[in-house]
Amino acid sequence: MIFRTKHGALTLSSNLFKTLTPFLDSSPFSSIPKPNFSTPRRPASLIVPPPPPPPPTTTTTSRTVSSSDVNSICSLLISSQPHQTTTNIDDLLKGFEEKLNSNLVLQILMNYRQLGRIKTLEFFAWAGMQMGFQFDDCVVEYMADFLGRRKLFDDIKCLLVTVFLHKGRVSCRTFSICIRFLGRQGRVREALCLFQEMESQFGCKPDNLVYNNMLYVLCKKERSEELIDFALMIFRRIELPDTYSYSNILVGLCKFGRFEAALDVFGEMGRAGLVPTRSAVNFLIGELCSLSAKEGAVEKVRVKDAHRPFTILVPNVGANSGAVQPAVAVFWAVHEMGLLPSTFVIKQLISELCRLGKMEEAVKLLKLVEGWKLSCVEEGYYIVIQALCEHRLVEEASHLFGRMLSQGMKPKLVIYNSVISMLCKLGNLGDAKRVFEIMNKKRCLPDNFTYSALILAYGEARNWEDAYGLLIEMLGLGLSPHFHTYSLVDKLLRDNAKLDLLFKLERKLDSQILQKLCKAGELGAAYEKLKSLLEKGFYPPVYIKDAFEHAFKKSGKLKMARELLEKIDNDCKPDETEIRSSV
Repeated sequence: MIFRTKHGALTLSSNLFKTLTPFLDSSPFSSIPKPNFSTPRRPASLIVPPPPPPPPTTTTTSRTVSSSDVNSICSLLISSQPHQTTTNIDDLLKGFEEKLNSNLVLQILMNYRQLGRIKTLEFFAWAGMQMGFQFDDCVVEYMADFLGRRKLFDDIKCLLVTVFLHKGRVSCRTFSICIRFLGRQGRVREALCLFQEMESQFGCKPDNLVYNNMLYVLCKKERSEELIDFALMIFRRIELPDTYSYSNILVGLCKFGRFEAALDVFGEMGRAGLVPTRSAVNFLIGELCSLSAKEGAVEKVRVKDAHRPFTILVPNVGANSGAVQPAVAVFWAVHEMGLLPSTFVIKQLISELCRLGKMEEAVKLLKLVEGWKLSCVEEGYYIVIQALCEHRLVEEASHLFGRMLSQGMKPKLVIYNSVISMLCKLGNLGDAKRVFEIMNKKRCLPDNFTYSALILAYGEARNWEDAYGLLIEMLGLGLSPHFHTYSLVDKLLRDNAKLDLLFKLERKLDSQILQKLCKAGELGAAYEKLKSLLEKGFYPPVYIKDAFEHAFKKSGKLKMARELLEKIDNDCKPDETEIRSSV
């Protein structure tokens, strides 16, 4: 058996080769142990004399296809047994030899779903021998696509050699199809070998379609950097590069960190009046933003020279400075061409501008996105408003926040929290309270961060009434305050001699803690908590008592809690229990 060599020689394991063998008087591969595309001269033993061409008066030159002939041939093939011999297929399709032409063969090949793979290959081999493989380009291209989609790469090579040896035509489109399918499966070396030999061995000069597919394989499918220089050399060989030529090389250069060369190619493309593909623009801007994000970041470096290797943290400083500016320049350049990147890349660019504090450019970009009514407008608002709040740019943040509301957008909780936190830190409690009211009106539930920011701000302003009211409201929603938040309100109430409110706040907090312990199933802690409350003379409300009883009953430990529950029932009168439950 002939095995496939490193750069893609033919093998006798090819399904198409096995199908063609019965039709050939002498195999084109029988006289040479390891055929190779790289052989400069074709041995005479590989030459298979094609059958004499049919007379010009036959219907082979006709371009019309009879649907009845197609149906008849398909029916005969479907009804036959697979792996037919030469005699059987000749007998089966007797009378159709003179009707064969490229269009008829193509129509039958397109019925491969009914025929199946084996019978499709058998018919193609039979038709090829009848026509001397003098097919139109569309037939060979269709067959290459048929084999490539099924990952039958040995069959593809057999197809190319068989058509070529019978002096049939192999078009550039056929080679581009083969190269693309090989690249998709990671067989980059074989695709490169086929590209290099298509002109020297097959006499077919590559066109832009072949160049573009080869660049696609080298730039998008190749994982190592070794072939990027070769891809650049192929790109420079193209007389008139088109959009896809430029776009493929752009992706490849960015993929392997050649950003300066990528920007030069992008500028060259603009001067040529060509617009890159959207995927290439996304890749270029996205990689530049990622490069900028690494600026100032801390990376782990492994030190192996020491006796005992260790890892240190090294800041990545200076190497990627200013990477975001080319990204912005590319964005505005493609915008002038009438093209915009994807929403994901736009958000990535806005985020990076905000991270670097370039708020004017971020806002300008956001207004452009809003004008195009893209789906990322709301998320763009979120990113920019949060950044404005972090930099405490009150007027700009308030303007964008009001613009969101006026356009019917519903800000997320994080936006409300950012605006409220900014206003509270600046001591603007009136506006912070108004934003909190808008938040409630829009039915956006506040969280711990919202209440903590407001309570701490009111605490610094010595406003115990609003601070206490917000803390009670917070506890009513089942939210647990931070220790510092609770301590601040506690101190305010003590300083203002509001001991009754302080006692009420303590009972409210203890009731909430007990209820959470019951819900979490921490029965031991719940038991000790209720026991300590009863020792202090505090009897929980009825709903807390019921939650405690239900939790112990559910776990089968009701007897353990019976003593405490009976104590509550004996010590509390019904009217007193109702009074306490309303507290």
